[in-house]
Amino acid sequence: MPMGKPLTWIKIPAEKVPKAVNHTIDFSKLPSKPFDILDFKPLKAAPVATSIPWQNEEEITLNLDTIPGVSIPVKKQLLLEPQITKLAFLSKSDLSNSGILRIGQTEGLIGNKVFAMVTDLNGMIWISTERGLSKFTGDQFENYNVLPRNPDGLIDYIVDLEIANDGSLLILSQLSGLYVLDINHSLLTNYEIGTQFARLYEDESGLFWLANLNSGIHFLDPSKKKLHSMKFLTNPGNLTSAGIHLDKAKNLWFGLRGKIGVFNPARTSIKFISATAGIGSESFFYEFTENEKGEVWASSAEEKPIAISLEEDKLIRLGPEQGYYGKAMSVTFDLHNRAWITDHDTISLYDPAIQKIKKIHTGAKFAGTNFPSATMTDAKGNVWLGTENSGVLLIDPEGMLSQHFNANSGLVNDEVWGIQEGPNGMVWMATYEGINIYDPEKERIYLLKFPGNANTNNHRSVSRISDHELLFGSFGGFTLIDLNTTIASVFELDPAVSRIAWKSIRDSKGNVLLGTVDGVLKFNPDLSSLEKTDEDSGLASSRVWLIEEDKNGRIWLGNDIGIDIIDPESGQVSYLSGSTGLTSDFTSIMIKTQRDELVIGGDAGFSIIDLTANTITNLTPEQGLNPPVMYDMVEVGNDLHIGSDNGIVVAKRPQPENPKAIWRFYNYGKREGFPFNDYNQATATFTSNGNVWWGAAPIMSVNTQIPRIDTLPPAVVLTKINIMDQNPDFLGTNFIKSLFTDEDSIWNTDHTEFYTKKDIPNDSSYLFQNQILWDSVDLVSKMPVGLVLPFDQNSMNFSFMNQDVLGRDKIVYRYILEGEDDSWSEISSRSTTQNYYNLLPGDYNFKVATRGFNGIWSEPASIKFTISPPWWQTWIAYLVFGSLLAAFIYAIVQVRSKYLQKENRILEERVSHRTAQLKKSIDELKNAQSQLVQSEKMASLGELTAGIAHEIQNPLNFVNNFSEVSSELLEEMREELDKGEIDEAKAISYDIQQNLDKINQHGKRADSIVKAMLQHSRISGGNRTLTDINMLADEYLRLAYHGLRAKDKSFNSSMNTDYDPNVGKIELVAQELGRVLLNLINNAFYAVTEKKNENKAGYEPLVQVSTKRLGDWVEIKIKDNGKGINESVKDKIFLPFFTTKPTGQGTGLGLSISYDIVKAHGGKLEVESQEGEGTEFSIRLPIDTQKYG
Repeated sequence: MPMGKPLTWIKIPAEKVPKAVNHTIDFSKLPSKPFDILDFKPLKAAPVATSIPWQNEEEITLNLDTIPGVSIPVKKQLLLEPQITKLAFLSKSDLSNSGILRIGQTEGLIGNKVFAMVTDLNGMIWISTERGLSKFTGDQFENYNVLPRNPDGLIDYIVDLEIANDGSLLILSQLSGLYVLDINHSLLTNYEIGTQFARLYEDESGLFWLANLNSGIHFLDPSKKKLHSMKFLTNPGNLTSAGIHLDKAKNLWFGLRGKIGVFNPARTSIKFISATAGIGSESFFYEFTENEKGEVWASSAEEKPIAISLEEDKLIRLGPEQGYYGKAMSVTFDLHNRAWITDHDTISLYDPAIQKIKKIHTGAKFAGTNFPSATMTDAKGNVWLGTENSGVLLIDPEGMLSQHFNANSGLVNDEVWGIQEGPNGMVWMATYEGINIYDPEKERIYLLKFPGNANTNNHRSVSRISDHELLFGSFGGFTLIDLNTTIASVFELDPAVSRIAWKSIRDSKGNVLLGTVDGVLKFNPDLSSLEKTDEDSGLASSRVWLIEEDKNGRIWLGNDIGIDIIDPESGQVSYLSGSTGLTSDFTSIMIKTQRDELVIGGDAGFSIIDLTANTITNLTPEQGLNPPVMYDMVEVGNDLHIGSDNGIVVAKRPQPENPKAIWRFYNYGKREGFPFNDYNQATATFTSNGNVWWGAAPIMSVNTQIPRIDTLPPAVVLTKINIMDQNPDFLGTNFIKSLFTDEDSIWNTDHTEFYTKKDIPNDSSYLFQNQILWDSVDLVSKMPVGLVLPFDQNSMNFSFMNQDVLGRDKIVYRYILEGEDDSWSEISSRSTTQNYYNLLPGDYNFKVATRGFNGIWSEPASIKFTISPPWWQTWIAYLVFGSLLAAFIYAIVQVRSKYLQKENRILEERVSHRTAQLKKSIDELKNAQSQLVQSEKMASLGELTAGIAHEIQNPLNFVNNFSEVSSELLEEMREELDKGEIDEAKAISYDIQQNLDKINQHGKRADSIVKAMLQHSRISGGNRTLTDINMLADEYLRLAYHGLRAKDKSFNSSMNTDYDPNVGKIELVAQELGRVLLNLINNAFYAVTEKKNENKAGYEPLVQVSTKRLGDWVEIKIKDNGKGINESVKDKIFLPFFTTKPTGQGTGLGLSISYDIVKAHGGKLEVESQEGEGTEFSIRLPIDTQKYG
C-alpha cells in the first residue's frame, strides 16, 4: 500500500446540514404500467402424464409387400449455378424488445416467407422460401432455381426439406413432386409423384414416406420408381395427413386429423393414439420432433404441447395448469434438451430439468393460412425460427436471452443510471425523471416522483447501503428510502457543500458516506451531523463517484484520476494510480466481490486487488481483454460481466484446479442481439433470480440467462483457388458426363427440353487448356486432390470460410503456404489470402485455421499441390544434358590427355630439380635453426660464465688456503716428531686431516659447478630425474645474479626468496627447467636494470623468486618491479624471434624455448604484467610430470 498522508475532515455547520423531507410510499397510489421481464418462471404444476390406453385404441396389421404401387416418371436435371447474395450485418430484430437476430431480405435471404429448413451433413443450412431454395454457407446465400414453371400458372413452393440416409437433400414441392439433390454432384432427380404432398421422411430401408393433404399416407420405392398409397389408414371422408417422422427406435409416426399413427419397426402393425387418449378429434398433427429421451412431441395448431413416450406408454401435456397458455405450432430442442415451442408470435422455452418456462415475444407471425413455418436447431445448437413474412429469427440458446426497454416500453425515461434489487425482489431504477420500481409478482412497473423542483427527481445513481435501505444520489441532493417502513427521506444539499451526489455506503460504524462531485460527505448514523473532505483536505480529487469499504474497514474512493484509500484508524489517505499498480489513472468502476477482492476498472483494463494476498492482478488487452474501456461491472457467479464502450464482456476466471488456465474474455454486442453497446457507469446489478440488469442509454437491458460458452472449436473450409486470376471449376464437363449413362435424358429446369450425355461438350476449360491436372475432387469442398500445376501456372490465392452464423464480427483467420512462407500469417478477418506470385517448382501445402466467438482455434483445413518444373528442369532433361556433357568431356579429355602426358614429363623433370633445391634449403634451415637454438644456449651459457667463475673461485680459494695451512702444519708435525712428542704430532695430524677433508669438499663443489655448466651447454637427452625444485631455483638465482655482476660491476638488485618446504622433488629434466629459470631470472634482472637507469627517485630494484605446493601442482613465480610489458605486445612474447630488447641484445628465442620446455613437462607458463609496475612469470608443473608430459 502506498505511503499515506494526513486527511482532514471539515465539520459542516449545523445550518448547512440538510434536513429530511419524509414521504410515505403507497404503491396503490403510484402510477403504474404492465411491465414483464420474461425470465424463467417455475411451472405452476408438473406436466400431466397419462397412460395411453392401447387396449382401447385402433390397430391395423399389414404387409407392405401386398400394397400395390404405380410407376411414376423420373427426370434428371443438373442444378444450375446459384445466384449469390452476401450475408449482411446481423443485428437485433426490430419487431420486438427481445435480443433476437433476424435474417430476412435485408440481410441477404431472398425470401421472407419460410417454409422449411434443414442442416445437411456438411453443416450447411438449406432454407426454402416463397422465392425458392437457398443454401446458407456462413457468409453468403447460394440461391437456386429448382422448381419448373407450372403450366397452369400456379405458384409452386418447396414445403419440406429433409436429409436422406446418404446425405442427399430431399426436396418436397407442393405441385411438382419430390426431388432428390445429390449435394456433392449437383444432380437433381425428380420423382413426379403428384401434388399436395406436405411432409416426407426416409426410413432405414430407403423408402420415402410421404403425407398428402388430400390422399393420406404414401411411400415411394425409389429403386423401383413406384408410389404406393395407404389410403386405408384414414377415414374415407377425411384423407388429410401431414406429419411424418422416423424416431430413434425406427418407429414411423403419421400425423392425421384427430389421431396419430405409430408404425412399428417391423412394419407389420400400426397403432393409433386418438381421442381415447385425450387427443382432440379435430387436431391435425403436421410435425413431430423427438428429444434426447426418445419422447416425440407432436405439433398442431389446435393442440397444447403434447409429448408421447412409447417407452413409458405415457402422454405428457403442458397447459394452463402448468402456466402454458398457447398452442404448439412447432417444437425444436436445443443441445440441452430444452423445448422451444412456437405459438403465433411467441416462443416458449421449456426446461424440463429445472421445471421452468420462459416466454420470448418476437413480433413475427409463425403461421398464416398454411402450416406454420419450420423451426430447427443447427449443428452448433443455434435455434432457427422460420416466420410467415419476416424471414428467419435466430437465437443463441447458450446466450444471454436479453430484453431491452426504453420509455416506449414502460420506463419513465431512457436514461437509467442506477439499478438495485430490494429484499422483496422488487427492482429500483434511478432515472433522470424519477424512480421506476418493477414488481415481478404483479408484472407492473411503478413511477415514484417527489414534489419539489426538477432536480429532486433527477437521479444519478442508487446504492443499497444496508439490507433495507436504498440511497439515490441526485442532482442537488439525495433520497434515502427505508424499505421496511416505505419512508422516503429527501435531502437537499447546500450548493456550497455539494452539487451532485453519486454512489454511497453505510460503513461498519453506521456512518453514511456519499461520493459527490465536490468530495466525500460523511453523515453520522442518523444523518444529523455532517463532515466533508475533498482535494483541499488531502484527497487526490474531489470528483468521487465510487465508494466501497474493504474487510479491514478502509474506505476506497474511485475518482477521475485514480483511487483514494482512507484509513479511519490512522486518519490518513493513500493514493493508487497507474504509476502504483493500476492499469491506468482513470477509474470508472469499482466493485467488491464475494471473495473480498476489490476490482477496479478504467480505460485500459481492470485490476483485481486481493487484500489477503496483498497483490494486484491486471487484466489488459495483452491478456486478451477487448475492448479495454469499461464503465460498469457486476459479479456473476465466479465470473465478471463488464459493461464496456462496445458491448458486454464476460470475463471468465481461471479454474483453480487448472494451474495453467488463463482468464478468457467473450464479447456480446450487436451481433448477439444488443441494440446499444456503450454502457452507463456503475449501473448494473445481478438479481436474486439470476438476471443481470444494465443501463445503456437510451435503453435498459435485462439478461435473463447466464451465458454458457461454447468450447467446441469452429470449422474452416476452403472455398476457392484462383489460379492466374482465374476461378476454375474442377468439376468440369467431363465429370458431369460421368454422372449419366448413355440412355439418360437430362432435362432443363422447366422440363420442356432435354439432352443426352453425348450432347455435353468435352472439357475445354481453362484447366484443360493449360494442362492443369488433379487426381480427384473432394465433393464437399469442391477442392482438387493431387493438384499438379505447370511451371507457368504458378500465381494464385486461396479463399476460405468459417461457417458459424453467430459472432461473425469475431471471426478471424490465419494461414501458411508451406514451401513458401516461413511462418503463419498475421491474424486477419479477411477470408482471402495474399496473392502468391511466381512460385518456384516444388511441393506445397496450404493450411488455414479460424477462430470465432469462443476464441478457440480450429483444426487447419489444407490442400496440397505441386508445381512442376519446366521440361528443361526435369530428370529426363538432366539425363540428356548429362549424357551430352559426358561425351563432350570425354572428347576433351582425350585431346588433353596427350598434351598433358607431354607436359607431365616436362613437369616431372622440373619437379625433381625443384625438389632437390627445396631439400637443400630445408636442410640449411634446419641447420640454421639448430645453430640458433644452440646459440641461445651458448648465449645463456656465456651469461653464466662470470657467475660460474665466481662460484668456482670460492672453493678454489678454500683449497689454496687450506693447502698452505696444511703445509705449515706438516712442518710443525715433523718438528714435534723430531722432538719425540708423539702425542702432539698426532694432534697436528688430526688438524691436517680436517683441512684435507675441506679441500676435498670444495674440490667436489668446483667439480659439480663445471658439470652443471657442461649439462647446460650440451643437448639434453630428455632423461628425467628427481630434482629438488627449491635448490634448483635458488642455484639459478645465484648464478644469474653473479653472472650479471661479473659483466657489469654497477649492477645491483635486491632479491627475495620464499620457498615452500612442501614442494619437495619432482621428476623432470633439471638442465631444461634450469634453462627456463635462468632465462626468466635474467629477464627480470634486465627489466629492473632498465628501470633503474631511468634514475627515478626512490626506486629500488627487486626480484622475487617463490615456490608453492598447490595440490597436485607446484608453482614457481619470478616477479620483478621493472618496467612491465606493454599490453599491445603481451600476446606476442612467447612467439619465436620476438624480442623487446634492442637489436643485438637478444635472439627472441628465450621465452619461446622456455614455453616449449614447460609445456613438454605438462606444465603452464603464464605472465601477468602491468606496464610501469612490473612483471610476474608463473611456472605451474604437475607433481606427476610423466602423467601430463
